[in-house]
Amino acid sequence: MGNTNVSGFRLAPSVIVIILLMTNISILVNSNNGQSIELGEDSDFFVSSKASSGDVDAPSWRVGDSWVYSGFFDVAALIASSGQSSNVQTLTGDLTMWVSDIVTVTTENQSTLAYVVRSSGLFEANGVSLSGYSGDIDVDYDGTDYIRVSDLATISMQMNLLVEFTAFGFINIEVADLQVINSYSPPREEYDFPLRVGEAWSNNYTQTTDWSGSSDYFDIPDDSTSQTSSNHAIVAQGNPNVPYSGCGSSYNVTTFDSSGQNVTSYRWWCPNAKNDALRNFQDDIGFDINFKLKTVNLVSRSKILDVELENPAWILDSPQGAWVNVTDSSGSPIANQALQWRYEANGVSYSLTTASNGSAYVDFDTGNATDPSPTNFDWASHGIMAWIASTKEVGVDTLTLDDSIVTLDYRPNSGGVSVERTRDGTSVMLNPTIGFNAVPGDSLIFSIPVENLGILQGPATELAVTGPDGSTSRASVAAISALGTGWVQASWNVPSTQQIGTVTISFEVDPDGLMVGDQNQSNDIDTFDIFIGSLPTADLIQPQQTKTLTNIHIDARNSFDLDGGSPHCTFVVETSHTENETFEEEDCLLENRSWSDDGTYRVWLTITDDENDQDSVYVDVEIQNRAPWVNVSTQNSVMEIEVESSVTFFATDSGDLDTLNSQAPVDFIWQLPNRPDGTPYLCEGENAVQVAPTCKVTPMTEGMFTPEVIVEDDDGATTTGSFNLLVTNIAPTNPRITMWNGSEEMISETNPPKWYVYEDQKVSLKGTAYDSLNDMDTLTWGWQHDVGIDPNNFTQTIGAVSEIEVWWETKGIHSISMEVVDDNGLSSGFATATVEVINVPPTVEQIPPQPDVGEDDEITLIGIYSDTDSDIEDLTVCWDVDFTVDLDLNGNNMDDCDFVGAVMTYHWTDPGEKNLVFHVTDDDGDKAEAYANITVKNKRPKAAATPEKLTVTVGEELVIWTNETTDSPSDMPNLRFFWDFDTTDDDDDDGDTTNDIDARTATDEPLRHVFTSPGTKNIRLSVLDEG
Repeated sequence: MGNTNVSGFRLAPSVIVIILLMTNISILVNSNNGQSIELGEDSDFFVSSKASSGDVDAPSWRVGDSWVYSGFFDVAALIASSGQSSNVQTLTGDLTMWVSDIVTVTTENQSTLAYVVRSSGLFEANGVSLSGYSGDIDVDYDGTDYIRVSDLATISMQMNLLVEFTAFGFINIEVADLQVINSYSPPREEYDFPLRVGEAWSNNYTQTTDWSGSSDYFDIPDDSTSQTSSNHAIVAQGNPNVPYSGCGSSYNVTTFDSSGQNVTSYRWWCPNAKNDALRNFQDDIGFDINFKLKTVNLVSRSKILDVELENPAWILDSPQGAWVNVTDSSGSPIANQALQWRYEANGVSYSLTTASNGSAYVDFDTGNATDPSPTNFDWASHGIMAWIASTKEVGVDTLTLDDSIVTLDYRPNSGGVSVERTRDGTSVMLNPTIGFNAVPGDSLIFSIPVENLGILQGPATELAVTGPDGSTSRASVAAISALGTGWVQASWNVPSTQQIGTVTISFEVDPDGLMVGDQNQSNDIDTFDIFIGSLPTADLIQPQQTKTLTNIHIDARNSFDLDGGSPHCTFVVETSHTENETFEEEDCLLENRSWSDDGTYRVWLTITDDENDQDSVYVDVEIQNRAPWVNVSTQNSVMEIEVESSVTFFATDSGDLDTLNSQAPVDFIWQLPNRPDGTPYLCEGENAVQVAPTCKVTPMTEGMFTPEVIVEDDDGATTTGSFNLLVTNIAPTNPRITMWNGSEEMISETNPPKWYVYEDQKVSLKGTAYDSLNDMDTLTWGWQHDVGIDPNNFTQTIGAVSEIEVWWETKGIHSISMEVVDDNGLSSGFATATVEVINVPPTVEQIPPQPDVGEDDEITLIGIYSDTDSDIEDLTVCWDVDFTVDLDLNGNNMDDCDFVGAVMTYHWTDPGEKNLVFHVTDDDGDKAEAYANITVKNKRPKAAATPEKLTVTVGEELVIWTNETTDSPSDMPNLRFFWDFDTTDDDDDDGDTTNDIDARTATDEPLRHVFTSPGTKNIRLSVLDEG
């Protein structure tokens, strides 16, 4: 993957960095001042032989081969640049890569064998704070690459990326589910086999990127197609120091951008592992990715296919021969093996079968196909393959084409020298990108390549090495295969007295001229320069203590380099407590730096001189917190409101310039005045809290209302803001009259209300109204409960509510009026109501049954009656004792006032059933009646006879008086006196001697009778009345 691919990922949040799993870059600097001097006297230079090697060619992978890499992703700077708020610094995990298949694809209109390489890994960061949440980030990576078998060029890469954030251990958030396919035309060559230190090549290709997937947090980038170029070089051979052992002789392949100046990635190819030992990628926005080889698992090879070219290099458009040797795992030849021989650069393939010796031979034309990755040393290089399709087994060799070739040519290659420098126990591999330089006290190990540029194997020889002190030593060089490389190692401990400047090491292969077959002895001698300098001195001025967001200058201009030149300053600034930022300053003055949060921040200075020697120093910068600010305002900028009106106070004009949380720079706490009951006001509204930037409140009292809000920043600093709001008086409002009968409210369905009561019914009128709390207890209530009839009847009360007891004595409609006035004289206006008074009819008790009375016996009856207090005195109370007459001539014989008053005494002169009525009538004409039936019985007369003489003579008048006879007065005048002169005689012959009527007298009339015969006369008096 090249640098062009990286740019697409910058469109996504920081976690998308994992898509760059296969991309590796490094940024290094090269410089040399070209001075040449002599060594010091205490030089320590040693030369020794090192094993020679053949060419480092393209590997032959098999289905099932796998590699495991440890991955380390430093994404701190990328997180910052993405605008996300997070403390995540690194993600770690293992990446497993394996060959899942070998297939035939078509690329550049050419049938091409390709490895299908799968990759998968889970990369995690725990304890991550992301946008205010704490949890874990998991990045699940799955990739499928199509890699050309002939040279490991990348045809396409498909990556599937699932990014999840788990908050609080149980909330799973899917950040992104992405698929990216990158296609390269022609395929992108990361290597140019065979590998040699010092060789360089370039790539020019079209990259097509297709995006798909989903995310709720960012937009999926658009598909794109771009033209891209890159440059590559093998800059060193050495040990990349990875967990997997066996990669001590690896090759550093460094990639540069199209300018050839800036490093975009580097990798170390490990021939023993048949893959990279290390891959590194860095980007200018600050993330750093490293993959280091941990384990290698190459499946057993039941068949080994060895492609052997007649010559590893040959001229264009010429015949050439090649063998394919097939052996089993023990090295025994396999006969009759069908296979395909493929020279894809020329579009040529042949079907072959091995002979009894396990070999198959083919003649072919080399052709003149160019290489999409042109180099600085040959025409082209192309992979030639043997392929067994049935078992998916392959063998590879590389044919180098050039317009001129030699049979034998040894040369020492100074451009391929690798130098391992150890300083203070730390070793680093030097290469042209970082420069070949040292300082006194360094230990240097030089790996010097001796190359055979010929197509034939060469003999053993020697390499004479003249060290910096001028002394020459020799090391043996073993026979070198065609296009192979032998190695000689030299060690030098740079003396402490070594002068500053460039020293030279010279090499001469075959110093005695014994290789008569060497076709070009002019390149037998070469030189290698290394600059010996001194460490620069870093000097950093301590900045003064300052507040956040205040620009300061970080001055390192007093730094110097004794060996000349102007040192380059690299400032690493602790921009936050979790992040650092790097600045490169040629003039060593870092201007206008500020911090947004208080604390102590470290600034590291590393100065690098022209030889890439460095010195470091640091200072701690003390940054003080800047307090937050707040201005309180009101909605619509009101300065006064009426009491009991709601107002919203705003503290939104607030902030903290040095906040770490731009979404919530400050915390709010409102402190409101106390209510009349002594409790503080609270912010109102649904879900209202005291810790919001706004506060709605309704002042309930008049006067100055002054709320305060305290804002607190993330450092605990507080600032208080307040606002003086004038709360003005309001008139009483909503006056309302209710009527109560005891504890029960009398409900009216009308407005204004109307109630119905009875005469003299005592009810309560209650008045309510709304006013500010401080006015309520002093409200004056004015009542006129009969304003239409008695407007002067006025009742006044004072208080929060009013209640008066009222009644009405006359029936009909009565009007009620109530007015509420506050202590400022403002009136609520009049509340009105009506009451309809219903007359209460009088009542009487029924007359209990009376005993019988006699004629002319007086009877006294008392009528019991009642009515309302207001009517009781004006009632008409009557007795009608004679239903036979209509005294008042109103047509009703039973409503006369024969007697007035509750007490009636009366008698009847004649016996019989007598009816009477007691009736009461009020001033409204309502009447109550009680009836009685009186039985009048006749009284028997009591006869009394008083003779003047008891003895008379015949003829003498007998006088008998009846004055003492009694009866009812009304009967007395009408009594009838019957006399029987002799009860012994039955004059009327009725058989009763006592009932004869011999004489009759009237009341007060005596009996006067003269007997004609003597004798005793039994006289009987019978008295009869009307009954």
